[in-house]
Amino acid sequence: MFSINKYLSSLNNQRKFARLLRSTLRFIYSLLEIATILLTVILLILGIIYIEDTIEQKTEWGKAFLQSLEDSEILGTIENISVVTALVIYLRWGKKKSHYQAWQVIDSAQGLQISYARIKALEELVKGGVCLKGLSLPKTNLDQVNLVDVDFKEANLQGAKLLEANLRGGKFELTQLQGAFLWGANLQDTFFLLTQLQKANLCSANLKNADLEGVNLLEANLQKANLEGAYILGNLQGVDLQEANLKGANLQGCYLKNANFQGANLKGVNLQEANLQGANFQDANLQDTNLQKVKGLNPLQIKSANNWQQAKYSREFYSQLNLPEK
Repeated sequence: MFSINKYLSSLNNQRKFARLLRSTLRFIYSLLEIATILLTVILLILGIIYIEDTIEQKTEWGKAFLQSLEDSEILGTIENISVVTALVIYLRWGKKKSHYQAWQVIDSAQGLQISYARIKALEELVKGGVCLKGLSLPKTNLDQVNLVDVDFKEANLQGAKLLEANLRGGKFELTQLQGAFLWGANLQDTFFLLTQLQKANLCSANLKNADLEGVNLLEANLQKANLEGAYILGNLQGVDLQEANLKGANLQGCYLKNANFQGANLKGVNLQEANLQGANFQDANLQDTNLQKVKGLNPLQIKSANNWQQAKYSREFYSQLNLPEK
């Protein structure tokens, strides 16, 4: 038990480190962007100075012209104003204008299931640090969209198609994803809170180290999904986890009535106090699985699994299985 908790703690720290690393990289990218602008301006000024020196050395009239500008201090003032203005325009007005145009593209695509322009517009908004809270795009095709570390709080993506979408590090608080098609989507290090995922298709999705609290995964399809190190708490009645990888996952207290774990890897999984009535464990790997204080479980369910002798049970269940208590 201690080793499993230690392993879960290690995975949680890895998830936090990954999020911190991505945030740091975005900050460094912003600094490099500003540094590039400043370097361009400096090179431009140096070019102007070079031209000034060339004119001054070549002709008498050039000397007189430059001397008059220096005396009036106009040149220095113009240079200062132009530099500041250029930076302000780029950092403020320029980005705001591009964001406005992106939202126009998204709004104009309302009602269209497929729009590649809308996908690109969303990606540009995210690159610019724009929040997507409350986004409403139900039944929309967003296949292979790249939206990393995005806040989808209260967004409506019900029935949306997100095949192989990159949503790593996203936050899905009170998000509607009922019936969404997330086949092969990258949802590593994501955070779900009170999210509606009824009948969602998450087949082959990557949910490694994901945090799913209070979610509704009623009859969701998670076949062959990667849930290694994930934390899940919620309604998983009838969920299909056939051949899924749940190594080291924490499903303590979950409602898993009629869940399908056939062929799933449940090594080191914490199912303590879960409701497993009618759950299918055929050919599942139960090595070091914690099945203490579970509800609705019977010996026939367990004995259809692999390595069931190596799982952890409550005292009375060891006797039902004719196993020595560990």
